[in-house]
Amino acid sequence: MKRRQALIASGSVLLAPGIARAAWPDREITILVAYGAGGSTDVSTRAMAAEAEKLLGVPIQIVNRTGGQGTSAPAQVATMRPDGHVMATAGMAALAILPHVLDLPYTLDSFGFLPGYARYLYGIAVPADSPITTAQELIAAGRQRRVTFAAAGAPQNVGMFELNARLRTRFAFIPFPGGAEAVTAAIGKHVDFVIQNPPEMLPALQSGRLRLIASASDARWKELPNVPTLREQGVELAVDSVLGLVMPRGVPADRAEILSRAFLQAARNPAVAETLSRFGMIPAPVPAADFEAMQRRALAEFGPHLREAGLARR
Repeated sequence: MKRRQALIASGSVLLAPGIARAAWPDREITILVAYGAGGSTDVSTRAMAAEAEKLLGVPIQIVNRTGGQGTSAPAQVATMRPDGHVMATAGMAALAILPHVLDLPYTLDSFGFLPGYARYLYGIAVPADSPITTAQELIAAGRQRRVTFAAAGAPQNVGMFELNARLRTRFAFIPFPGGAEAVTAAIGKHVDFVIQNPPEMLPALQSGRLRLIASASDARWKELPNVPTLREQGVELAVDSVLGLVMPRGVPADRAEILSRAFLQAARNPAVAETLSRFGMIPAPVPAADFEAMQRRALAEFGPHLREAGLARR
């Protein structure tokens, strides 16, 4: 009993599941995942949620809500009762890019923000016999001629649009419904290069059908550690997207704080990091305020690039 009282007095109830916890949450929590079961977003969320439910003391149910290029889940959550029991996964595409492109039923002001927990990795690969071997050679080719690239969409395409604006390259986006289709197009030489995540690209890279010329993120891939990042090759760009959680705006502050503490601590768990590494992601335990600031900054920055590419609604 003394140990229980000490834990409560110190405010560390979330650190001692089964010994003491706050009176709320008092029932199951649901996380709507914006992509299908088995993918990197789904698996990373399940890993983080498994640790968070130990801290919160209630089950966390994962429900997949696909569609709308990752916007269906946050769109549904934006309209729900703000009691803290339902939230959604969301990344830069849904929060900062697609609002410029699609007519969505939400804005950033529709949400309360919870922590970020994972960062996607991206890479640029060319067909195995391509004459392009480095990022600088890719930039040089893009300045001389129209160079096509395959991707499933944002944020990969926006990164290339940014290079077009800054370096006067002529990278032309060829959209595909998914990462696997984009990789297949590059293998078949229907495009000059592909920019996608490790899980979709690694089989083709390891079999020698594609060649990775750069990590498009700020971290190298653990599977191909000798391939430098774009920045390491003198190209000031990182294609970045942190995955986090959003909830309906108006969740009481005390409940939001309990959730934020639990999810942030869960994101720092080594078991979560191990799962992320198997699905082409890296840990990104980002406090709620910082996760929100990232999205607001990106929303402002991406607008001009999307308008110049002719993709913005206005």
